[in-house]
Amino acid sequence: MIYLVAMHHARPGFEDRLRQSLQDLVEPTRAEAGCVQYDLHESSAEPGRFLFYEIWETRAHLEAHAASRHLAAQIEASRDWVAQTELLPLDRIG
Repeated sequence: MIYLVAMHHARPGFEDRLRQSLQDLVEPTRAEAGCVQYDLHESSAEPGRFLFYEIWETRAHLEAHAASRHLAAQIEASRDWVAQTELLPLDRIG
C-alpha cells in the first residue's frame, strides 16, 4: 500500500473556490483503479487549509492518478487559488 497526505492552503479570498474544486476531485478519484481511500478534510482551526488522506494499492496507481485528466484540470484551474501545496508520503509503522 502507498500512503500519502496532500495539503493545500488557499490564498485569502479563494477558500470557497478551492474547497469546491477539491471536493470535485473526490468522486472521480475514488472511482480510479487502485484507490483504497481518498478523504478530503478542512482544518477546523484554520479554514482554507485542506488535506487529502490517500491510500493507493501500488505506486503505479498513484502515478496514474497524478497523470489523470481530472487532477490535471483541477491543478490548472486552481493555480491562482493555492498559496501552498505539500505532498507527504508516509510509511505505515503500526
